[in-house]
Amino acid sequence: MFRDAVAAALPSEERLRERLARLPDRAWTDLALLFAAALPEIDGVIALQGGEAFARALAAARGIPVLHTVNAEHNLFPGEVALVTGHLQGGLPEMQALMRAERYGLRVLVAVAAIERTGAMGRTRLELHDTRVQSAVQLADTPGGLTFERRTPPGLLRLPS
Repeated sequence: MFRDAVAAALPSEERLRERLARLPDRAWTDLALLFAAALPEIDGVIALQGGEAFARALAAARGIPVLHTVNAEHNLFPGEVALVTGHLQGGLPEMQALMRAERYGLRVLVAVAAIERTGAMGRTRLELHDTRVQSAVQLADTPGGLTFERRTPPGLLRLPS
């Protein structure tokens, strides 16, 4: 369902954002269940802007909390977490969240992205900090707009067709 929703919006980035914003909870739940089975053991998820529905569904599937803010007052436990983002592009918001989490005693094991833009530096930035990246759908920027990435770099979760 998730891949079909993305396919219906391509090649337009604007349509993709609109379609993802209107995606029903069931689609996020289905996607989260696939990731829940593939992720390492984690104690919580950190929801980044645009990834809140995905983070809630993943946390529910794993029975773990969603951390919307990470700071000394709200951080109830040191532990291992996943960053959850709806759209991984350049990786700056993810890097900021990673550094903030580590400052408060959390270890980010993995960054989970519903959509990853392969031409941006997000994956590279995170992997340079020993954070594995897993994404559901990888998109490439082309002169005609967005298209599914044809190469299959590591970290792509295979969605059923």
